[in-house]
Amino acid sequence: MSTFDQLLLLVSGLGGLHGLFLATYLLFRRPGAWSNRFLAALIFVLSLRVLKSVLFYFNPAIGKQILQLGLSACFLIGPLLFCYTLQFLGIFRQSWLHRLHWMIPLFLLLVVGSMYPYHAHPELWGKPFFKIITYVWLAYILLAIVVLRPTISRLMLQNWRQNWRQEIDALIVIAIVLGCGLIWCAYYFSSYTSYISGALVFTFLMLIGILSAVFHVQQDKKIATPYADKKIASDTALALIAELEQLMLTQKVYLDANLAMPKLAKMLAWSTPKLSQLLNDNLQKTFNDYINGYRIEYAKALLISADAMKMEDLAERAGFNSLSTFYAVFKKHTQLTPAKYKSLHQ
Repeated sequence: MSTFDQLLLLVSGLGGLHGLFLATYLLFRRPGAWSNRFLAALIFVLSLRVLKSVLFYFNPAIGKQILQLGLSACFLIGPLLFCYTLQFLGIFRQSWLHRLHWMIPLFLLLVVGSMYPYHAHPELWGKPFFKIITYVWLAYILLAIVVLRPTISRLMLQNWRQNWRQEIDALIVIAIVLGCGLIWCAYYFSSYTSYISGALVFTFLMLIGILSAVFHVQQDKKIATPYADKKIASDTALALIAELEQLMLTQKVYLDANLAMPKLAKMLAWSTPKLSQLLNDNLQKTFNDYINGYRIEYAKALLISADAMKMEDLAERAGFNSLSTFYAVFKKHTQLTPAKYKSLHQ
């Protein structure tokens, strides 16, 4: 083995171990945006995949169970990435169907893996199963990119280079999705890339660790504001709420699908922490819940008044980037589907 191959294997092994530690840290960290279990699970299966490659290289006669474990990990990367993306967008818990994206692959692994183990059916795992696993992984990467398109478009319109500190969480999620895409390419074209895929996973996991640390620092900075240690006084809050509602009702800024908290704060000539404090502490609402409340009321009026409007057009007019998000938010606020609401109020 050449010195270069030895170096790549060393880096790959370090990447796998680093990933296991990072997954454990994210799993048991105090509640927060980066302590969700999908990110920890995604890092865990990536670590298993690269460690399997390292073990197999040093011991080609290794048990087939390890090879099966590595391919099984690949099968879960895509679904976990997609579920993590849905969770970041705040729509994962709005539909129980989203849970099927990880439950079905896990169920298939357990059933198919026990019925057709690698050691007894190497021909199945070598070609048919490998292709299925590879293309399922790719399909979920593409799905994650599709659901992130509105977020990517919003960042491009807002000139993220100037406001990246306020959008660091979105940028990190996009980086994770693109990183998984690069890793898929490295594994799919492994005959050309050799062990560079393992080194790429190491770099990817290190990047997640660094970016999550940056995100944590940014969150701490947001908390350490003049508004973080005390609530806005009630009389002051009432005046601010009236000013906010006046803007919403007169200018209908909630119809802007790319509306973000910094943009709304700028319209009010407030600081972003001040707006966040007012929404969270005085109104007990997140920014998305507050804005979506206005959007749903507008959509309800359109549903009753507009007879032949397509749901896609209605959702767009109400300020939603996608029809699926509109359906999920509408049902969350009304416990009804748009069609059911329309039929009941006609």
